[in-house]
Parts: sequence; C-alpha cells; structure tokens
Amino acid sequence: MSGISEIVNELLDRTRVVVDIPIRDSESQLLQSVLRKRQAPQLALFFSPGALQVDEIEAGTTCHLTVKHHDSSINLLARIDGLEDNRTLLLTATESVRPEAMREYFRVSINTPIVAEYRPGPKEIKNKPWTLEGSTIDLSGGGVLALFTEKPLNRKRIHLAIRLPDHAEPAVCMAEVVRTYRMRKKRYQVAFHFADIDQKTRDLIISCCLQEQRRQLRNKIRVD
Repeated sequence: MSGISEIVNELLDRTRVVVDIPIRDSESQLLQSVLRKRQAPQLALFFSPGALQVDEIEAGTTCHLTVKHHDSSINLLARIDGLEDNRTLLLTATESVRPEAMREYFRVSINTPIVAEYRPGPKEIKNKPWTLEGSTIDLSGGGVLALFTEKPLNRKRIHLAIRLPDHAEPAVCMAEVVRTYRMRKKRYQVAFHFADIDQKTRDLIISCCLQEQRRQLRNKIRVD
C-alpha cells in the first residue's frame, strides 16, 4: 500500500475530483467533488449540498476517481469506507490506473446469457456448490452486472461463463461479487469484478463492448 500512499500524498488538497460512485440500484453517479486530504491512503471527497444519494451508497464498493493534478489528471481506484456527513465521502485509495488501461472499465449495456458457478475447494467441506443462470445488464473489461432469480451464496472465487454475441465459446473467468441488490419478484442484480482473467479473454470482452457501442450508436442515429 506504500506506493499508492505516496501517490495520494502528492495530490493537492482542495483540488477538483470527478468520481463515479456505484449506488445500490447498480447504476452509477458521476459527480464533481473537492479533495480533502487525510492520512494516506485514506482521503475524503466534499460535495455540493444534496449531490450525494446518501441512502444509495454502499460501503465496501469500488469507485473510480479522476483527480486534477497540476496540468494533468491522475486516475485512481478507491474503496468507499462510508460517509462522514451528508456532504463528505470517506475512501481508501487502492491503486492507480494508467490512462491506457481505463478502457478496461468502459461499460456498455448488453443483454446476453451468463452462468455463475461456485466450486468449493478441497478443504471447504461446509460450502456447497451452486450454479446460477441469468442474463447480463452491462459489461466491461473489468466486470459485469447481471440479473439472476437467486442470490449468490458466496462472494469469492465465482466461476463466470459469459456468452458473447457472435462467439461460439463463452468468455470464462474468475470473479468476485462486488454488490447485490434485491429487486421485485425475487430477482437479484449482482455486480461482479473480474478477479482472475487472462488478457485474451479481457480483450475479447472489450472488443465486444466496443462493437456493441457502435451498433447502439448506429441504431440511435437511424431512430433520430
């Protein structure tokens, strides 16, 4: 954590920050804020009155920050620790993100089949295997939001198989549950972070996202 602490220490107090905050309905909220420095790697963001959806913010989720730094910007990922008050969000910076890697976090709305599966390890005699079949809501090179009829019973080491459009074989990786939101009619929105994914699979997912974005833009132009 010393490396990220050094980066946070270099940031200027009261500088501008744009933050993409996950909220409980599995959307995100893009907001302007002001940095309030704390003991690195902790930091605080100060918002204008009424900007934060206080009841929708979930501690433990990860958000993306773009911090103004002299004549450039620094991209950080940070864990949301909670609220100090209705205008102050407390976070812990976890890693810096290279600008060229930000495309991994580009998300696109896409509906395609997905299978989530948990396979207990040899020593996990109390854990039971399970499989959930559902459909994706949005997808990126860093994770996926999906809809299931049941809630995942485990959060770590989830085996995902995503059926990408125009591909015979599914994209397969290991993931972690970031957050779960119960909807009506016993349905669950589940956000996964790709914890273990090879570069070929990630590139395939990113390519799929870019193709889907272009398709949606073309359809929008035709409608307009």
